[in-house]
Amino acid sequence: MMTSLLTLFMIGFGGLMIGSFAGRMAFTYYQHRLEALYLICGGMLIGVIMFELIPESIRTYPFWALVAGVSLSVFVCVFTDHAIHGMFRDKSYLPVFAFVLALIFHNIPVGIALGMTLGEGIGISLLIALFIHHLPEGVALYILMRMNGVKRIFVIIGGSFVTIVLTVAAWFGMVSSQSILINGIFLGIAIGSLGYVALHEMIGQVVGKVLKRELYLYTCLGILLLSLYLQVAHEIF
Repeated sequence: MMTSLLTLFMIGFGGLMIGSFAGRMAFTYYQHRLEALYLICGGMLIGVIMFELIPESIRTYPFWALVAGVSLSVFVCVFTDHAIHGMFRDKSYLPVFAFVLALIFHNIPVGIALGMTLGEGIGISLLIALFIHHLPEGVALYILMRMNGVKRIFVIIGGSFVTIVLTVAAWFGMVSSQSILINGIFLGIAIGSLGYVALHEMIGQVVGKVLKRELYLYTCLGILLLSLYLQVAHEIF
């Protein structure tokens, strides 16, 4: 069990870090257009929600559980946003915090589902799927942190927290029966929180700073890139 969980942690963390390295390259050579990077990353998150989370969630979990999770996450995000923004003047880290929290909620049902399959060891195809799954998350994590002036070390810290939660959830999935209801609510929370981060903390920060055609162009580009990425990733299997 411990070997499988350790392997799961290393592959998940490695995917986030390699994705972060790709994000670093994009940020280094394209930081003169920060608004475009915001929109592309926001579009990528929308693509994850549209092409991965929502279709899989609707097929697997009760619709009302997903709605409850989405509603709860949006309420918490809006309440926290207003409360914290009113208390602190330095708000640069808040979009990063919201994004890491969204990734954590997203990885809880993913980890539980992975843990349910680890009874006799972890397969290579499952490891590759996990690695590929974390690449775009690592890209968005690095770019969002650097855009908001957060030090690079926090990319590693944030990635570690996300992967630790994934591994703990996998352990929980290994030792207990899977709850479709609870997983549905958690996945709904992931959809709502990622959607809030994409629309409010990324795309919303650029509205009014660029032309509308650029807003639509770069957002759609992010969605297209994620769609192509998923198609290529699925061909591996």
